[in-house]
Amino acid sequence: MSDKQSQSQQPTPQPRGKAQLRFLLKLLPGRLAAIPDGVAAVKPAPDSWSPKQEMGHLIDSAGNNHQRIVRAQLDDNLALPGYDGDRWVEIHRYQNRDWTDLIALWRAGNSQLLYAADSAPDSSWNHRLTIDGSEPVTLRFVLDDYIDHMASHLRHIGVQVDDLLAAALEDGLVIYPEKPGRTEYPINELMRRRWSSRAFAEGRAVPRETLLTLLEAARWAPSCFNDQPRYFLVFDGSDGEALERARGCLAAGNAWALKAPVLMLSVSRESFEQNGKPNRWAQHDTGLATENLLLEATELGLAAHPMAGYDADLARKEFGIPDGFTPIAMIAIGYPYSDKLEALDDKLRAKELASRERKPLSEIAFAGAWGRPF
Repeated sequence: MSDKQSQSQQPTPQPRGKAQLRFLLKLLPGRLAAIPDGVAAVKPAPDSWSPKQEMGHLIDSAGNNHQRIVRAQLDDNLALPGYDGDRWVEIHRYQNRDWTDLIALWRAGNSQLLYAADSAPDSSWNHRLTIDGSEPVTLRFVLDDYIDHMASHLRHIGVQVDDLLAAALEDGLVIYPEKPGRTEYPINELMRRRWSSRAFAEGRAVPRETLLTLLEAARWAPSCFNDQPRYFLVFDGSDGEALERARGCLAAGNAWALKAPVLMLSVSRESFEQNGKPNRWAQHDTGLATENLLLEATELGLAAHPMAGYDADLARKEFGIPDGFTPIAMIAIGYPYSDKLEALDDKLRAKELASRERKPLSEIAFAGAWGRPF
């Protein structure tokens, strides 16, 4: 076999950008969501883009590069136009858009781009094209350069991204505080990512608007007869004395939660509002609302940890919880810890890095009769 024949049988190298984009789609939205809307609207200088506008530019870039990836895998030696980034940002009025909407647009556009990249035949990555009169480049270069361009803007916005780009190229590497569950079957990525961290970024408050979003998510959980028997006491530090009293209800084993900037206490009304009869589903419905809150926290880049370890009788007394209402769980909420893990005490660090385990489906799902695995 000649050297030329041997080389022709070598697999075409895939763009590194595919793996990196896949990783970014999973983990970057949470980091972006941790930037408050008001901060995202601030321009560092009159003639500079705000993070919202810079994010808008990345959305426009995704749309243009999606076109390039689709068209260049269909035809070789294409000549494609460029675009005026400043004018596109002006036309789309990104400065006046909601930050969470921009994150959703970024995710949707790049998901579409990744689908197109995953569909590309191996040979098409060597297809060549010119962009706005440039020197010819390969389609592989276009995708890799797109990721480099994106990363440069994300760094400028102030988002940590280099660890994600590096981890994407190392199979199975998990980046703390991310610990996605290893599921037996595909589930929503948000549910895979949600876990109960015990370490929080110290000194970083959670904006009131963000807490209201969490509570709004809880408000829209289902309940028996739509009776909505769930309530939440919020201790966000605006009343420092109330927060300290809430912290005073925690069990000694949950001392780590003292560093959370926010505590919430879920409370269940034990009778139906419409007729006063006992509601045996009330605590179930309070749990549904709490799970909504926890998932929304994950979506917004927060850490949230519900706890049974607190003095419910003391909480009832301290906060005037009336008869007929039952304190359920104390929830610690804050931004996840991002400093060196070596700075955590050994016991806390071990818990933070411990693997996440769940019983197999065969032990919890039964087919037609108790104990018969589904």
